[in-house]
Amino acid sequence: MRHDVKKFLFVGAEQDRKVFFQEAQQIGVVNFIETAEQSKEGLSEVNDLVAAIKVLRGLPTMEQQELEAYSLAHALVQKILSLKHDLEKLYEDRRTTRLEISRVAIFGDFSQKDLHFIEQQGHRKMQFYFAKQGTAIEHPQPSQVLYVGSEHGLDYFVAINEQPMQYEHLVEMRIEHPVGELRNRYAQVEKEIHLQEQRLKGYAKYNRFLHNALVETLNAYHLEVAEQDVKPLLDGSLFLVSSWIPVNKIQEVDTLIQKLNVHMSEIAIEPTDRVPTYLENEGLHRIGEDVIDIYDTPSVTDKDPSLWVLVAFALFFAFIVGDAGYGTIFLGIALYIRYKHSNLHGMKQRMLNLFTILSFATIAWGVLTTSFFGISFTPDSPVRKVSLLTWLVKNKTAYHMAHKDSVYEYWVKKYPQLQGVNDPEEFMTKAEKTKDGKTSYELFNKFSDNIMLELALFVGVVHLIISMIRYLNRNWVFLGWIAFIVGGYLYTPYYLKATSLIHFLFGINPSTGATDGVYLMLGGIAFAVIVSIFKNKLLGILEVTMAIQIFGDIMSYLRLYALGLAGSIVTATMNDSISKMHIFFAIILLLAGHLVNMALAIMGGVIHGLRLNFLEWYHYSFEGGGKKFTPLRKIQIE
Repeated sequence: MRHDVKKFLFVGAEQDRKVFFQEAQQIGVVNFIETAEQSKEGLSEVNDLVAAIKVLRGLPTMEQQELEAYSLAHALVQKILSLKHDLEKLYEDRRTTRLEISRVAIFGDFSQKDLHFIEQQGHRKMQFYFAKQGTAIEHPQPSQVLYVGSEHGLDYFVAINEQPMQYEHLVEMRIEHPVGELRNRYAQVEKEIHLQEQRLKGYAKYNRFLHNALVETLNAYHLEVAEQDVKPLLDGSLFLVSSWIPVNKIQEVDTLIQKLNVHMSEIAIEPTDRVPTYLENEGLHRIGEDVIDIYDTPSVTDKDPSLWVLVAFALFFAFIVGDAGYGTIFLGIALYIRYKHSNLHGMKQRMLNLFTILSFATIAWGVLTTSFFGISFTPDSPVRKVSLLTWLVKNKTAYHMAHKDSVYEYWVKKYPQLQGVNDPEEFMTKAEKTKDGKTSYELFNKFSDNIMLELALFVGVVHLIISMIRYLNRNWVFLGWIAFIVGGYLYTPYYLKATSLIHFLFGINPSTGATDGVYLMLGGIAFAVIVSIFKNKLLGILEVTMAIQIFGDIMSYLRLYALGLAGSIVTATMNDSISKMHIFFAIILLLAGHLVNMALAIMGGVIHGLRLNFLEWYHYSFEGGGKKFTPLRKIQIE
């Protein structure tokens, strides 16, 4: 949850300043207000440590060795970075040497010394040339120009003349070192690289030590930066510093200063102050806080949305992935990680917990919709006994059978065998057709699609209403828009001549519901506009345009249905295809297809599951733009 923070001024004796900041860093609840530009003197050491750790991270792991003094870290870092720098130079030397060998290899090995001797004694000049491939045939050269060969899409030539010559279509090339020398150089570089890599690998045992040294260096740097915000008083005999403290931590700070010559006093928050947002959560709320940090920090007036976002994200992710088989694989991966890395802490543990929650949510939704690796189950299958979707289809079928409406007449006309059937389950199973030896239950599939589409919209309606209710006491126009949303949900099925959940589950009469819906929509808009006019004067008339915004936001939840449908179509198509293939190729296609579809489902679930929270839902109950509460605290290695 979010706790308010208050602004405090600390005044203390200079001799206690060092101890005060060290103790404040230990408890980690005081956010000192920056008054000066932060020093960057200690950052170079931090950057060097980070760079050295990155180098060691790419090396094979080995048993770690701890050193007693962190002062030794600087020498280790410099040695590691020096070796890495030398290696990079050697890698570049190897690359350029390899390219040079490729460039001159066609001329063979020769002695540069002998070549110079021949040129001096014979009073001739030897030159090397290249041209695009085919030049030797298309453009014959003088007799003193000898064709050597073709390679890499080029023709190569050598010419011997009394004076340096240039020829049409030929480009002269310089050979500083023949291929023999280059190959010797390449072998020498490879040897040096091997030696340097072996030396560097020997430092992998200090990886953990350098991590600890980095933490110590960062803690010292943060302490130094915090002390820079101090203002001296009375010729330096006193120090003064201001800070932010959460209201639930004031007593803890007060206890700290009791043993020091330091006094703290609450001071007024100035209009120019940017008050930080302090969130304190545990368990599921803490996981939700990690999720909301992806987008923005709540403002100091926002209610903490952590748990709301987590629950909605899990639901949206499950709706989009929509397959209990995939959820089972996710859960298996999560359990394996827990088994292999049982000592995870902090952020890593919370991310694993989030993945586990998403896995369970996906399994639950897959069971409720009877979706398991795209396998098709008959309406009367025992697997569907626990299916929410089957129960809804059965209720919808019973509704149409009881009312003998146009939908009922359509299906009876299409499938005459349904005439006289009184049992909804029998009605669902008899509306079938067989093609290529495969039976499809057309009524069941049609009703299932319609219900899934409406469930996506229903989730959107409930999600937005919850958002508005959270901030209803701040913005009473939301009461009108809640009425508008409910009214729209009642009226839309009547306008579209569709059967809604509210008809066959809650027994609402379509005509009566539509009439009430119109009243709620008009009354809701009128209420919202009137309240807005009282609040915003003449500009309040523009509140009516919010209806378009709300309609668009609700329609945005159709992505839940669309993405879930896309994934199910892929799996169904793949399952149909493999039945006609050889077992070997069928297994390959099955594995590859499910892996790709699973990856796409995860991306869709994460991106769109978060998007519906951060854009549509946040629009009505989140101000954002807050500044994170960043206290002076000791960093610990998790």
